[in-house]
Amino acid sequence: MAKFRILIVEDQADLRVLMKSGIETLNADIDVVAVPSGEEAMLEASCQDIDLMISDIDLPGMSGLELLTKLKECNSSIKVILVTGIFDPEIRRAVADAGVEAYFLKPIEMADFLDAVERSLGLIIEAPFTTDIHDTEKPFEMATRLIELREELDAISIIILDDRGHVLVRAGDLPDASVEAGLFPALMAVFGAGERVSKYLAASPPDDLMYFAGSKYDILLAHIDLSYALVIALNPFGTNDKIDSYFKIVRLGIKDLLTLFEYIGVSTTPTEFTEIPEDEIVVEDAVDAKLIDSMFEKKAGIDNVDDFWDSATKGPQPVDGSIDGLSFEQAQQLGLTPDESE
Repeated sequence: MAKFRILIVEDQADLRVLMKSGIETLNADIDVVAVPSGEEAMLEASCQDIDLMISDIDLPGMSGLELLTKLKECNSSIKVILVTGIFDPEIRRAVADAGVEAYFLKPIEMADFLDAVERSLGLIIEAPFTTDIHDTEKPFEMATRLIELREELDAISIIILDDRGHVLVRAGDLPDASVEAGLFPALMAVFGAGERVSKYLAASPPDDLMYFAGSKYDILLAHIDLSYALVIALNPFGTNDKIDSYFKIVRLGIKDLLTLFEYIGVSTTPTEFTEIPEDEIVVEDAVDAKLIDSMFEKKAGIDNVDDFWDSATKGPQPVDGSIDGLSFEQAQQLGLTPDESE
């Protein structure tokens, strides 16, 4: 008997097959059943226990949200991932209230989707620090250090991600776990941008602490090294007064984590700063003054720009002596005309 049972509810046959095939590549003891409607999903759920349901929201007949409510009544421990092809703020609010594990907009990014499946089932993602299966002391110390750091910062959660956004180890959970599937890839995009900025500053590995304010909680993001990110969720603190103290605590924590990484054989050697080759530097071409003159002459229907200026400045002057423009001579005195020697 399989260790986990997953029920996929999706009326689009191609996506249903794609999700099922993707899950079957996880090399875990998983039994996957895929059906096209909520009514058939209810029938499957009545015949066997389901650990994780993955459902489209916009289904023919019973909606995904209605299906979720009915299954939760029968099995309160069931995990749920919802999918939709419609971006609707009302649906997003309903999904948030439902407390699902993850929420995806179509088209689904398969890597993020499979990560969400693994997290929902509590599957252990292979991490670099499991290279020596007999050495459990240092991974335990790493988790302990995260717990200590969480207490020092009074944080909601502290998570280490690899450069693909996979969770290596965590202390505490985010208040809304359903956002992780979208939040972690977004944070890793910022993580990569921070590395590029640091390269231009000739600093490697990056020494940074990025702060994102939120309505429910704030996020701090920092490089542990070039391959690992430290994500810290904090209660909103309204002002930036605590940033300095947080930065000091986080830097000390990162120093300890680097020591633990090195002990268990994880490479933390920074890459060398790479100069941008000169042939890749784009320089705008200088403006060709003669080309501009010729274009102006063609547009204005004149033969010579200097003649145009002369004729433009000859004519009746304002009676009150006011001047709304510059004469050609005045423009010459101010250095606003081309040098005749050029």
